[in-house]
Amino acid sequence: MKPFRIATVAVAASALLLAGCAGAGPDTGGETTGNVIKIGMVNPMTGSVAWAGVPIAQGAQTAVKEINDSGFLGDATIELTISDSEGDPAKAISQYKGFDSDGVLGVICCSISSEAGSFAQLAATAQLPTVANGATLAGLNAPPYIYRPLVLPADPGGMYSQVAEAVVAEADVTTAVVVETADNEGNVADANQWIADLTSKGVDVLQTIDTFQADTDFTVAVTNIVSLDPDLVVFSTQGPKSATMIKGLRDRGFTGLTASSYGVAVPSVWEVGGSSLEGTIFPLPFSPISDSERTKTFVADYQAQWGVEPDLYGAQGYNAMWFLAEGIKAAGPGADREALAQALAGLTEFELASGNVVKMVDGQAKLADKVIIAQWNADGTQSLWP
Repeated sequence: MKPFRIATVAVAASALLLAGCAGAGPDTGGETTGNVIKIGMVNPMTGSVAWAGVPIAQGAQTAVKEINDSGFLGDATIELTISDSEGDPAKAISQYKGFDSDGVLGVICCSISSEAGSFAQLAATAQLPTVANGATLAGLNAPPYIYRPLVLPADPGGMYSQVAEAVVAEADVTTAVVVETADNEGNVADANQWIADLTSKGVDVLQTIDTFQADTDFTVAVTNIVSLDPDLVVFSTQGPKSATMIKGLRDRGFTGLTASSYGVAVPSVWEVGGSSLEGTIFPLPFSPISDSERTKTFVADYQAQWGVEPDLYGAQGYNAMWFLAEGIKAAGPGADREALAQALAGLTEFELASGNVVKMVDGQAKLADKVIIAQWNADGTQSLWP
């Protein structure tokens, strides 16, 4: 892989054509209104995780334009309404219920794990087909109403296992420290899988260091890591916070290897950590330089609409919208929520924006290929590791 640069996406809700929050209204059972199919999206457009939420929404809107312009659903078109959850779980739940009351046919939600915990019960109660686009919380999928066309990085034997095998073979890693966000269920599960995969490869995990979602000062955590002097530090934290801690480590002379999930791979994280991120590695589920025709179409359409290349979060929103569209097409004209739910349950394969075809097992995408392991370079590009 040649080095590549991902353009920065401005975090501004005004850059999107938002229709606002769903209001109360009669439950129509989600049937198509005329030739317009109404879809709701609960997504953090502002707040601490807007760096992921904005490109997710842009990716979904890119998919809507492709679906409508191509006539993929015949003479029907999708109308996507996006509500800004601000990363607030209570607000996300309220907005989801609002979309239910409005009678949308389906919902895209759950960009972050902290918003995702209650959605399985909500979807089952409302019998509202829901596609999770970004949350990595284990067990979120719950057919026939919740689906996740997102390959979980923490799947046993998946991305982290491949990274663990590579760092042992290529960097002679024997000791590690894992940093987690202890009050985020998704990050804790993420950290536990890293520990399991590293341990299975013979790596001694010296300590798990807890941080918290409200933390802004990581001096204690960084000082603790430096004192332990591991070969590898793994961050199961939000990307910008991982970057802050990596910068702190480098400023204190730490020379060991740093790694994280793919959340560290986006431009907004580089803006925080800068060249201190050089050599930080991560599994990469999407790259805009792929030779796949699916990727080329997505990248071209995204650039035309938003003026920048898509990152992996843009791909997540794109995948979620297209997965829902595949179900709508399979359900047929005039389908209601139950027909859509059953149609989604029948989707056993799905082509991602990366061009990879994943298997859908019990509503969850499963990795079938080798994952790309990439690194940040000193000039802000990314390349294959090692």
